[in-house]
Amino acid sequence: MSVRFVVVTDTHYHPTALRDWGAPKMLTRSREVLAASVPAINAVEADFIIHGGDLVCGGGSFDLSTIDYELSIQDVAAEYAKLRAPIHYVPGNHDSDAQTGSFERLFETFPIPRLLDVVDVAPGVRLALANIYHAAPLIGRWSDELDQALRRADAAAREDHCALLLVLHEWILPNLVRPGDDDDVGCIEGASVLRDTLIDCTSVVATFSGHRHVNRLRLWRDIVLVDTACLIGHPLGFREIVLEEDGFLQSHFHVLDCPDLLEASRYRSSREANERYEGEELDRNGVLLAPRLQRIWAWRQRQS
Repeated sequence: MSVRFVVVTDTHYHPTALRDWGAPKMLTRSREVLAASVPAINAVEADFIIHGGDLVCGGGSFDLSTIDYELSIQDVAAEYAKLRAPIHYVPGNHDSDAQTGSFERLFETFPIPRLLDVVDVAPGVRLALANIYHAAPLIGRWSDELDQALRRADAAAREDHCALLLVLHEWILPNLVRPGDDDDVGCIEGASVLRDTLIDCTSVVATFSGHRHVNRLRLWRDIVLVDTACLIGHPLGFREIVLEEDGFLQSHFHVLDCPDLLEASRYRSSREANERYEGEELDRNGVLLAPRLQRIWAWRQRQS
């Protein structure tokens, strides 16, 4: 048995953008990106799709009016209705109404978790979809409520011998830490608590995040961490993930067929910055043993 799915994140759709804002984003061409992404994702013929948050450009950065916020949600929903596989979402920090801070319009349109939703997506595989913005202040935070909910989900998954995939918008493990930086620079608030919980929650075989617009594929202890770059700019793509029968996790990064848009996005940053966004070759197209997945699936195979 193998399971194939798509991970896409940070689409940052903005229907009326007058400028592109910070690199590598290309907000003025977000309609083009949205339209190109759906057939490209459908071509993968995935079992399901994960969206890692920041569907739109709300939050506090992009001067999006409430009218345009609601229009952007309608546009994304209409385009994603053409996807042929089920899609599951977590919210990002730019998915709230920039004028009110409310996520309600998003909740009304997409199946967004209020706290943590657990969804069966394949035999022996479940998603744990975390809303890290569920309480004020609206910053990415691993709260006590989320921690307890994940521990309950893990207990149920262990009882059923299921693999759990944790999806949240922000990183849980730092990348480059310079002298004087906080140990968890660039991570979700409460990252150390979450990491301790992940050690205990042995059904969690992998985590999936976006937010930093960087591709990264790592094995931390016995958990695979999958961080995915943005769709709205360089490297302009999404991941295809395969959980293989022998417990390996395989990643293939698909770049949208928009060469002039990709080149325009690359032109906005230095070569070093672009290389950081896209990650190393193995961050995009790598294969890692997922030890927890291997143990869980080996048990299920012995019982079949």
